[in-house]
Amino acid sequence: MDTGSFAGYLGRLDRAVLAEVLRLRPEVRAAPVPDGPQALAERLSDRGSLAAVRLVSRDAVAAGQAAAELGSGATVDSVAELTGGDREAVRSALGELRRVGVAWPDGDVVCLVPPVLERWKRAKVRLAVTGPPAVEPGRGGSDGEVRSSVQHLLRSAYALLDTSRPIVGLRQGGVGVKERQRLGKALGLGDDDLLLVLDLLFAAGLVVQVGPAFEVTARYEPWREATPARQWAELAWAWFWLSHSPTARRATAVSKVESSHARAARWAVLRAARGGLSVDGVAAAAYWFCPAVHQYVAGVVREAEMVGVVAGDVLSVCGEALLSAGNTDALVASVAEVVVPMPCEVEVLEDLKAVVFGQLTVEAARVLAASAESLTEDGARVWQFTPASVRMAFAQGWTGESLLAALDELTQQNVPWALRALLGERGRGHVRVRAVGCCVVAEAEVVAEVVRLPGFVELAPTVAGSALAPSEVVAQLQAAGFAVAEDPSSGSVVVRRRKAVAPVEEGQPGAVDLPDLDAAEPSTAQIVRGRNPKLSTKAVALLAKAIDGQSDVRIDYVDGKGEPSQRTITPIRWDGPFLLAWCHKREADRQFRVERIQSVSPGGP
Repeated sequence: MDTGSFAGYLGRLDRAVLAEVLRLRPEVRAAPVPDGPQALAERLSDRGSLAAVRLVSRDAVAAGQAAAELGSGATVDSVAELTGGDREAVRSALGELRRVGVAWPDGDVVCLVPPVLERWKRAKVRLAVTGPPAVEPGRGGSDGEVRSSVQHLLRSAYALLDTSRPIVGLRQGGVGVKERQRLGKALGLGDDDLLLVLDLLFAAGLVVQVGPAFEVTARYEPWREATPARQWAELAWAWFWLSHSPTARRATAVSKVESSHARAARWAVLRAARGGLSVDGVAAAAYWFCPAVHQYVAGVVREAEMVGVVAGDVLSVCGEALLSAGNTDALVASVAEVVVPMPCEVEVLEDLKAVVFGQLTVEAARVLAASAESLTEDGARVWQFTPASVRMAFAQGWTGESLLAALDELTQQNVPWALRALLGERGRGHVRVRAVGCCVVAEAEVVAEVVRLPGFVELAPTVAGSALAPSEVVAQLQAAGFAVAEDPSSGSVVVRRRKAVAPVEEGQPGAVDLPDLDAAEPSTAQIVRGRNPKLSTKAVALLAKAIDGQSDVRIDYVDGKGEPSQRTITPIRWDGPFLLAWCHKREADRQFRVERIQSVSPGGP
């Protein structure tokens, strides 16, 4: 394609208009970044343009199909005549195509990028330009509703990450159903809340999966110490750019590939609802506002309410700010007066249950996580102080005096007598005496397994006791699969590691995508080799070159059902454990697991 006229058009664009094109087509900014109008025109004209038309309305599709049919005679007047629309409606529709970078004017003629032109030439049904359907103004939500949604999102994030117990992931990625059920029960969170918050924390770079567990990253601590406006802005920004719909993926009928269309539906609905229009009204008319992805609108609206972007039946102040902001810093400044800190108040009841009102601070979370058990009552999260939880705090280095001082500060000197007595009794040095033959010393996780064996009792989180002699204990532990060593000088047994790794829960992947890129930014060839060690050196080089250059390559692939096929693909980008690519056979975006690629060959001329 001669992209000269397209490049010339892009070179003449106002800076703000060009920025909007790049915002709606983020994939064109991938490395290597286009270094001028010509390179940008070529990038906008690749097969990613077919995904861009998901963002436009039915009128834009109608006008585009008419322009493809008319070819060099595609003017505003001829498109209007062919589609039965008035000139202003046609101008508006063609303007949508220009904003997503798939069309441009060459004099009076409307030009389309080749992939979109070829697709729309094959359209079998001619659509009419009708103008947008009427949507009534919606009912605005109060500032209280917005703050409530924002606070619930942040409290859910705190609840997940302010606990010392790790979140267990599946071997193939994500969080399994059983682990989500455990978290939901312990933290009082519904499955939709868990799926959404886990994905947002992951997308915002606040958690990462290391082995079978999710851990907080170095970014979490400054995020946790930041203002609520900053915390919310980073999560909301991650949601706005998320390629999929976390809550939609809970249903087995919605695949990850299908849910990847959710970003287009999200953007289309939010933009259409600007200015106080009813979000439900826009959703009901989604067949016009986003015809290519209208089936994903219900999930988008539900998540928008959970994030605080929609309140009542309209975009909230936060939602309008999200659409206008160019980056997270601008978003933080826009919502600073709405997303404000709420004082943290901790009340400990006579039954030794602590309830937190307002925004849970880092210090409050630290004290409660160390000394009390988190549980849920009537959907609310509370912390229960027990003798066992207090002993756990002492094992971590707290004393009765230091813990009482911390609780006094949190409750404003309102710690009930029962809890003071519990801490005081511990401080007066009351102890238990138990006869043991030897001690088993190990990490807390290993001791938890040891005490399940007959004849062992827990003496401390990292110490178990047994009435047997050390030699008998060694034999029993070795028979159970532990690697152990006897320490004759102390009469204890040290459990160093397990011989076999306990099986990881298998099941349907949950909402979180696993990262395969480490902080060292490995090369594409290293990533491909790490994911599929069986590929030949030549195959790795071919595939890496295609990924870096977004060029065509042919692969022999075996799907999850074991069915082989040969595909020609154009890689687009990494998407968690998947390679997102345009599949020539399916004429659609598809996601491929590199480990299922059997061989690679050049993609042809």
